[in-house]
Amino acid sequence: MVGVTAFVTVFFGIMALWVRPGAAVGILVFSMLIWPEYLRVPLGPADMSAPRLIALALLVRFVAQGRNIRINICSVDYLVFFLWLWYVLSTFLGGAGFDKTTEMIGYGFDTVLMYFVARLGIRSMQDVGSMVFPLFAISAVMLVMGWQEGIMTSSPYTGLDAYKTWSWIPKAPEFRLGIMRAKVSTSVHIFFGMAMMLIAGIAWALRSNPRKKKMCTITIILAIGAGLSSMSSGPWLAIITLIICNLYVLRPSMIKPTLYSLVALAIFLELASNRHFYHLIDYLALSSGNAWYRTKLLEVAVAQWRDYWLVGTGGTDINYWGGLLDGRQHIDLVNHFVVVAVQGGIPALLMYVFSHVNAVRYGIKARKKSMDPYRRKLIFYLTSALIAVDVSSMSVGLFGPPLLLTNILLGMLTSAGVAWNEVPVKARPGTAPRPIPQEQAGAVSNPPGLSKS
Repeated sequence: MVGVTAFVTVFFGIMALWVRPGAAVGILVFSMLIWPEYLRVPLGPADMSAPRLIALALLVRFVAQGRNIRINICSVDYLVFFLWLWYVLSTFLGGAGFDKTTEMIGYGFDTVLMYFVARLGIRSMQDVGSMVFPLFAISAVMLVMGWQEGIMTSSPYTGLDAYKTWSWIPKAPEFRLGIMRAKVSTSVHIFFGMAMMLIAGIAWALRSNPRKKKMCTITIILAIGAGLSSMSSGPWLAIITLIICNLYVLRPSMIKPTLYSLVALAIFLELASNRHFYHLIDYLALSSGNAWYRTKLLEVAVAQWRDYWLVGTGGTDINYWGGLLDGRQHIDLVNHFVVVAVQGGIPALLMYVFSHVNAVRYGIKARKKSMDPYRRKLIFYLTSALIAVDVSSMSVGLFGPPLLLTNILLGMLTSAGVAWNEVPVKARPGTAPRPIPQEQAGAVSNPPGLSKS
């Protein structure tokens, strides 16, 4: 499959270099799902996926075009970059082998590279508008493929995972509610669901461009419909969180009271129940057994903090955590915050959390000062999408397309917060202001009591 992957890379790479910056970022997203991201082209010690190579070409293009000028370097940029450097250093210090260290070096293509491509590529509402169509196209394709796989138990991508360069514990196809959990072009069904949820969240933010509202609305519906075919609780929770958060755009003043109420409710449940309040997620998930595993994993990770607190686990085998959890012989880290801590220790976890917190802070400050109503909506919706990702990340580790899309989302939010070009956007004809009748115009220009002299 190396030849096919190389062809896909060249085809979409040329297309991305030919179109506008926003559309180029959209094509990058399209390439993540139209062809499996886990299929790679070996280049020296690194295995390069199509999105990695396309993003690398786009970064060179954006720098050559001068889009890196006046991007207002901020703390999020430093945190994203130094988090990756710390991953590499901690992996080496932890005694991991060459393969693991090389994997962490390649991890920078999926995080730092994607972040800065979005940071440079999406800098105005015009960039936002040109990004929409590729997201619409991939959402439509994935909707068809997802439900085809769920109902008919097969798709054009069936069998391609045999060409992966890595392997995981083999699992039989799983059914929920009589439908097979679709994974389409991703390696795991929950990754497919998370990727489509992220596309829905980004499309919702792109809807802030008044000329693209209809297409964005259709894209949101298509992406959510595709994500539901994964039959995974994590993406479903993310979609619900996204919808609830976005409703607050109508009443932003209710955000703080809601947060205070949630904290008070959590404290009350903690005191009133014989279980911790976060165990209530068992009642919200499609599978209470899987939800129990996720809550128990968090408790085990906290109890075993000495295994990873400074530089992560490195080359240390932590599969014994599975025995502490429920007696199994392996551990599945289905919590991205735990994944970050295991890879780089508490320092990495702090850098990851603060990169998201600071991006939201920059967005809030820009939203208060901006005179552009479209930019203010964009920031609000991007923030909601990031919150939805972080909430659902408590039940899934981000790898593959979800990881790439999360960093693109983070780059877009940071760009909207600190380096936005507020260029006026032409409204659709239906939203344009009506012309003032001539007699009213005369009355306004010459109000009673004032003479032309």
